[in-house]
Amino acid sequence: MGAYRILVNVTVEHAYFSGQHCKNLEFIPSESCAVLLRRAGLLLKSSESGIAVYFDEEKINILRLHAEDDLVLTFKVFSKDNNFFRYTAPGAPPDDAILFFDTQQVTRDAADKQLLHPDAYAAADAWLKLTADPLPAILERKDYLVKPVFIVRVCITAGAEGLCSDKLDDAARKFYIRFTTNQTYWKYYILGDLSKRNVYIADLDNTLQFENLGNVTLPGNRTAIQLLSSKAISLHELPDQRLQLKESTGTGDRVLVKRLPNASVEQVHAEMISDKIASVSEIYIN
Repeated sequence: MGAYRILVNVTVEHAYFSGQHCKNLEFIPSESCAVLLRRAGLLLKSSESGIAVYFDEEKINILRLHAEDDLVLTFKVFSKDNNFFRYTAPGAPPDDAILFFDTQQVTRDAADKQLLHPDAYAAADAWLKLTADPLPAILERKDYLVKPVFIVRVCITAGAEGLCSDKLDDAARKFYIRFTTNQTYWKYYILGDLSKRNVYIADLDNTLQFENLGNVTLPGNRTAIQLLSSKAISLHELPDQRLQLKESTGTGDRVLVKRLPNASVEQVHAEMISDKIASVSEIYIN
């Protein structure tokens, strides 16, 4: 057995996470992919943000023989986080579609990274109908009950520019899928004694403004003041907004809550904002 070298690497980046690397992903080889990995003597290493496939240097000729006969590795990718599509743009695909990425469709970004989508981030144009080739040959019956969040197809070719070539450097073997984060309007509900005061939200960074929508009666006959952000805000695993709840009085303003909690992906729903359906994060302050 010789030394193992990298054949191909796929990394998933996500603007939601600090450090940009996606978390909680699980890469499952399709049935045919698992067979091909064994036959070609390839070694698979996976993490929660990507996969790497290695080959034995002493068996490169065997690998090339397999590559001449259409060596295609397909991975079904699941997220262990049920909120994945809440914080991921373009959101959940329709029930009859799935996100699909292919190493034969590459776009280079400004840093010369190989992206598996035409734009800076994955978008709705990556949705593929479940009935479209090659999905019926990839998906098992159970995958229609719990769909992968996306599918990655890696094509190993034996040509001079293919992944079996000795001329390729490591950068040419690395591919990226990059997701951006969803945006939501933040709506604070100010309850209890605070709802009886002349309150407003101040942003210590002076980038956000909040509009007072007036009072609303919540279940349990509770009165709350509604304060809505003037624009949608990107969701992040570790939000960096610094918001305070203040009260205007005749003698000046004073701080009631030094640091308001930020939006959570657990509390997101659809609502009409400026005559359009938008995602709204609800935060309750007692």
